[in-house]
Amino acid sequence: MVLITLAYCSPTPADDDPATVLVVRHRWHTGIALPAERLSPSLAFLRAYYAEPAWYEIGWGDDDFYRHTDNAWNLTKALFWPTGTVLHVVGLERHPAREPHTDIQAVCLPASALRRLQATIAADFRLGEDGRPVDDDPGLYGDSRFFPARGTFWFGHTCNTWTARRLALAGVAVGDRTLTADGVIDQLRVAGTGACPE
Repeated sequence: MVLITLAYCSPTPADDDPATVLVVRHRWHTGIALPAERLSPSLAFLRAYYAEPAWYEIGWGDDDFYRHTDNAWNLTKALFWPTGTVLHVVGLERHPAREPHTDIQAVCLPASALRRLQATIAADFRLGEDGRPVDDDPGLYGDSRFFPARGTFWFGHTCNTWTARRLALAGVAVGDRTLTADGVIDQLRVAGTGACPE
Protein backbone atom coordinates (compact mmCIF):
# COMPACT_ATOMS: atom_id res chain seq x y z
CA MET A 1 0.00 0.00 0.00
CA VAL A 2 1.30 3.31 -0.87
CA LEU A 3 0.67 6.64 0.82
CA ILE A 4 0.97 10.20 -0.62
CA THR A 5 1.40 13.56 1.23
CA LEU A 6 0.47 16.93 -0.42
CA ALA A 7 1.37 20.56 0.32
CA TYR A 8 -0.41 23.86 -0.53
CA CYS A 9 0.56 26.42 -3.12
CA SER A 10 -1.04 29.42 -4.75
CA PRO A 11 -4.11 28.66 -6.92
CA THR A 12 -2.11 28.84 -10.18
CA PRO A 13 1.52 28.33 -9.18
CA ALA A 14 4.26 28.64 -11.78
CA ASP A 15 6.45 25.66 -12.58
CA ASP A 16 9.31 27.45 -10.83
CA ASP A 17 7.42 26.82 -7.55
CA PRO A 18 8.22 23.11 -7.04
CA ALA A 19 7.14 21.07 -4.04
CA THR A 20 8.49 18.06 -2.20
CA VAL A 21 6.24 15.02 -1.95
CA LEU A 22 7.18 11.90 -0.03
CA VAL A 23 6.86 8.24 -0.87
CA VAL A 24 6.34 6.51 2.45
CA ARG A 25 6.71 2.84 3.17
CA HIS A 26 4.97 0.75 5.83
CA ARG A 27 6.56 -2.70 5.60
CA TRP A 28 5.34 -4.08 2.21
CA HIS A 29 2.99 -1.15 1.53
CA THR A 30 3.75 2.27 0.01
CA GLY A 31 1.81 5.49 -0.16
CA ILE A 32 2.25 9.14 -1.06
CA ALA A 33 2.41 12.07 1.34
CA LEU A 34 1.48 15.56 0.14
CA PRO A 35 2.10 18.84 1.97
CA ALA A 36 -1.29 20.23 2.97
CA GLU A 37 -0.39 23.80 2.07
CA ARG A 38 -0.08 22.69 -1.58
CA LEU A 39 -3.37 20.81 -1.76
CA SER A 40 -4.89 21.43 -5.18
CA PRO A 41 -8.58 22.11 -5.94
CA SER A 42 -8.97 18.53 -7.20
CA LEU A 43 -8.42 17.21 -3.64
CA ALA A 44 -9.89 20.16 -1.73
CA PHE A 45 -12.81 17.97 -0.57
CA LEU A 46 -10.41 16.30 1.89
CA ARG A 47 -10.20 19.43 4.04
CA ALA A 48 -13.70 18.83 5.43
CA TYR A 49 -12.56 15.58 7.07
CA TYR A 50 -9.38 16.71 8.83
CA ALA A 51 -8.32 19.23 11.47
CA GLU A 52 -5.83 21.36 9.50
CA PRO A 53 -3.03 18.79 9.04
CA ALA A 54 0.46 19.65 7.81
CA TRP A 55 0.53 16.62 5.48
CA TYR A 56 -1.94 14.24 3.86
CA GLU A 57 -0.68 10.67 3.57
CA ILE A 58 -2.61 8.68 0.99
CA GLY A 59 -2.53 4.98 0.24
CA TRP A 60 -4.66 2.67 -1.90
CA GLY A 61 -5.37 -1.02 -1.43
CA ASP A 62 -7.75 -3.94 -1.04
CA ASP A 63 -10.72 -3.03 1.14
CA ASP A 64 -10.73 -6.06 3.48
CA PHE A 65 -6.97 -6.55 3.71
CA TYR A 66 -6.20 -2.85 4.27
CA ARG A 67 -8.55 -2.73 7.23
CA HIS A 68 -7.39 -6.10 8.66
CA THR A 69 -3.75 -6.49 7.59
CA ASP A 70 -2.98 -9.48 9.82
CA ASN A 71 -5.66 -11.66 8.26
CA ALA A 72 -4.08 -14.33 5.99
CA TRP A 73 -7.37 -15.15 4.28
CA ASN A 74 -7.89 -11.50 3.30
CA LEU A 75 -4.35 -11.40 1.89
CA THR A 76 -4.92 -14.55 -0.19
CA LYS A 77 -8.26 -13.28 -1.44
CA ALA A 78 -6.79 -9.88 -2.30
CA LEU A 79 -3.96 -11.38 -4.35
CA PHE A 80 -5.88 -13.99 -6.32
CA TRP A 81 -9.38 -12.55 -6.72
CA PRO A 82 -9.91 -9.02 -8.05
CA THR A 83 -11.46 -7.21 -5.08
CA GLY A 84 -12.88 -3.82 -4.13
CA THR A 85 -10.55 -1.08 -2.96
CA VAL A 86 -10.27 1.86 -0.59
CA LEU A 87 -8.08 4.90 -0.14
CA HIS A 88 -6.65 5.44 3.34
CA VAL A 89 -5.95 9.10 4.07
CA VAL A 90 -4.14 10.24 7.20
CA GLY A 91 -3.97 13.87 8.29
CA LEU A 92 -0.53 14.32 9.91
CA GLU A 93 0.21 17.24 12.23
CA ARG A 94 3.97 16.85 11.77
CA HIS A 95 6.41 15.82 9.05
CA PRO A 96 6.11 12.12 8.10
CA ALA A 97 9.78 11.60 9.02
CA ARG A 98 8.68 11.96 12.64
CA GLU A 99 6.12 9.17 12.25
CA PRO A 100 6.86 5.40 12.49
CA HIS A 101 7.33 4.68 8.79
CA THR A 102 9.72 1.96 7.64
CA ASP A 103 11.23 4.19 4.96
CA ILE A 104 10.70 7.56 3.27
CA GLN A 105 11.97 8.88 -0.07
CA ALA A 106 11.53 12.52 -1.08
CA VAL A 107 10.66 13.56 -4.63
CA CYS A 108 10.82 17.16 -5.89
CA LEU A 109 8.01 17.90 -8.37
CA PRO A 110 7.44 20.96 -10.56
CA ALA A 111 4.11 22.65 -9.81
CA SER A 112 2.52 21.26 -13.00
CA ALA A 113 3.57 17.70 -12.08
CA LEU A 114 2.21 18.17 -8.55
CA ARG A 115 -1.16 19.22 -9.99
CA ARG A 116 -1.16 16.16 -12.31
CA LEU A 117 -0.33 13.86 -9.42
CA GLN A 118 -3.15 15.21 -7.28
CA ALA A 119 -5.67 15.14 -10.12
CA THR A 120 -4.78 11.50 -10.79
CA ILE A 121 -5.21 10.61 -7.12
CA ALA A 122 -8.50 12.52 -6.93
CA ALA A 123 -9.83 10.44 -9.83
CA ASP A 124 -9.39 7.32 -7.69
CA PHE A 125 -11.96 8.47 -5.12
CA ARG A 126 -15.55 7.40 -5.67
CA LEU A 127 -17.37 10.72 -5.46
CA GLY A 128 -21.05 11.55 -5.35
CA GLU A 129 -22.88 14.22 -7.33
CA ASP A 130 -21.91 16.75 -4.65
CA GLY A 131 -18.21 16.15 -5.34
CA ARG A 132 -17.61 14.49 -1.97
CA PRO A 133 -16.69 10.85 -1.24
CA VAL A 134 -19.74 8.57 -1.30
CA ASP A 135 -18.81 7.19 2.14
CA ASP A 136 -16.08 7.26 4.79
CA ASP A 137 -15.08 5.20 7.83
CA PRO A 138 -12.51 5.59 10.64
CA GLY A 139 -8.96 4.77 9.53
CA LEU A 140 -6.18 2.71 11.07
CA TYR A 141 -4.49 5.30 13.28
CA GLY A 142 -4.49 8.97 14.20
CA ASP A 143 -6.63 11.38 12.21
CA SER A 144 -7.39 8.99 9.36
CA ARG A 145 -10.30 7.87 7.18
CA PHE A 146 -11.06 5.11 4.68
CA PHE A 147 -12.80 6.25 1.48
CA PRO A 148 -14.28 4.00 -1.26
CA ALA A 149 -11.95 3.88 -4.26
CA ARG A 150 -12.04 3.03 -7.93
CA GLY A 151 -10.16 0.07 -9.38
CA THR A 152 -9.60 -3.52 -8.32
CA PHE A 153 -6.75 -5.07 -6.36
CA TRP A 154 -5.01 -8.30 -7.42
CA PHE A 155 -1.43 -9.62 -7.52
CA GLY A 156 -0.72 -7.71 -10.76
CA HIS A 157 -2.13 -4.44 -9.42
CA THR A 158 -1.02 -3.86 -5.85
CA CYS A 159 -0.76 -0.82 -3.60
CA ASN A 160 2.81 -0.43 -4.84
CA THR A 161 1.73 -0.57 -8.48
CA TRP A 162 -0.77 2.15 -7.64
CA THR A 163 1.95 4.32 -6.14
CA ALA A 164 4.35 3.71 -9.02
CA ARG A 165 1.73 4.53 -11.65
CA ARG A 166 0.71 7.76 -9.95
CA LEU A 167 4.35 8.85 -9.78
CA ALA A 168 5.01 7.83 -13.40
CA LEU A 169 2.02 9.89 -14.57
CA ALA A 170 3.58 12.86 -12.78
CA GLY A 171 6.81 12.34 -14.75
CA VAL A 172 8.87 10.49 -12.12
CA ALA A 173 11.28 7.82 -13.43
CA VAL A 174 9.65 4.72 -11.94
CA GLY A 175 8.23 1.68 -13.73
CA ASP A 176 4.43 1.68 -13.68
CA ARG A 177 4.27 -2.10 -13.18
CA THR A 178 6.34 -2.17 -10.01
CA LEU A 179 4.81 -4.67 -7.57
CA THR A 180 6.83 -4.31 -4.37
CA ALA A 181 7.61 -1.57 -1.87
CA ASP A 182 11.35 -2.24 -2.25
CA GLY A 183 10.99 -1.86 -6.01
CA VAL A 184 9.37 1.56 -5.70
CA ILE A 185 11.88 2.93 -3.18
CA ASP A 186 14.93 1.45 -4.95
CA GLN A 187 13.97 2.96 -8.33
CA LEU A 188 13.52 6.40 -6.77
CA ARG A 189 16.98 6.19 -5.18
CA VAL A 190 18.61 5.01 -8.39
CA ALA A 191 16.95 7.95 -10.17
CA GLY A 192 18.47 10.26 -7.56
CA THR A 193 15.22 11.83 -6.40
CA GLY A 194 15.31 14.07 -3.38
CA ALA A 195 13.72 17.05 -1.64
CA CYS A 196 13.45 20.40 -3.40
CA PRO A 197 16.18 22.92 -2.51
CA GLU A 198 15.29 25.18 0.40
